[in-house]
Amino acid sequence: MLALVTLLSLAAAPEVALLDSAADTTRLRFQPVGSSTLAPVAASLVHGDGSTVLGALLPGRRVVVATAVVGRARDESFAGGCFRLEPSAPSRMLVDRVVPSTRPVVLESGRVFVQRGRPGEETPLGRVDALSIDEVNPDTGKARTVYEARGFTTFLAGALGRELIVYEVGLSGARLLAVHVDALSVRTLVPALPPLAFDFSVDAARRRVVFTLGEPGVERWQVVAVDVSSGAMTALAEGPTVALVPAVLPDGRVAYARGEGQGLFVAGSDARALAPQGKGFERLRAVVKGVGVGLHEVPSGFPRLFTVTLGDARVYGTAFPAQARLDIAGVTP
Repeated sequence: MLALVTLLSLAAAPEVALLDSAADTTRLRFQPVGSSTLAPVAASLVHGDGSTVLGALLPGRRVVVATAVVGRARDESFAGGCFRLEPSAPSRMLVDRVVPSTRPVVLESGRVFVQRGRPGEETPLGRVDALSIDEVNPDTGKARTVYEARGFTTFLAGALGRELIVYEVGLSGARLLAVHVDALSVRTLVPALPPLAFDFSVDAARRRVVFTLGEPGVERWQVVAVDVSSGAMTALAEGPTVALVPAVLPDGRVAYARGEGQGLFVAGSDARALAPQGKGFERLRAVVKGVGVGLHEVPSGFPRLFTVTLGDARVYGTAFPAQARLDIAGVTP
């Protein structure tokens, strides 16, 4: 197990901004780490039935921006909205035409960015859409476009400083870009990638992007890291399943899942970073004050929140309603 010297202090426990969804309603709770009592509902959002809801906590504020399908439609490619949720206030849609099942990216300054678009024309390779990445003011809803393209996706992988990391897939293939949110300049980090990249995380301290990369036509999956300064790509680990769920640990090591029910291992070694929480996969979302916060995900099942003190394997459970879809929007300091 990882040797981390900072231990959990329940007196000043951080809180998980947790989205708890069932049917057409999502509830925001600020769940204290270490508490087995379910926190009260701070805000709620009504959306399309069964919609995936993904959120991001604004730095220094008890405000979450989240995406959800506004209403069910035959074509839901851009049927999502970006909503503002905060305690003791009704939810409010900031912008529409958002790509569903995508998480808003929030800079350290609190600026918010989302993926949007409009349906395009059909081609032999599929429909080519008009895509954009827009900055959205979380207070007023005013939107500003920082990047536009025609293709299949401009996926917001994260941010480093004032650059957005964008995984773009178009007719000519896939590539990894860095888009400056003020200058609007675009740097190509990796000019050609397979269209099978996902589970991105940005390691700001080491200026790199870590993600899972698949090889088309072959059941081969790798955890790779791309240096944001040079564009150099390094393979860190590989596994037999798509669910490698890589996570960057505070000391820079990368943890990943070797297989279902095995927990997380440190890439390049046989050291276990996180013990298994049951049958399934551990998706580590954050480490705050020596405590790992994440979701234990079971294929075809519902996830479970876990908080674990890294170093002594103490797991703190919380009772949640059965058959609830969960998302961690962030963790308060």
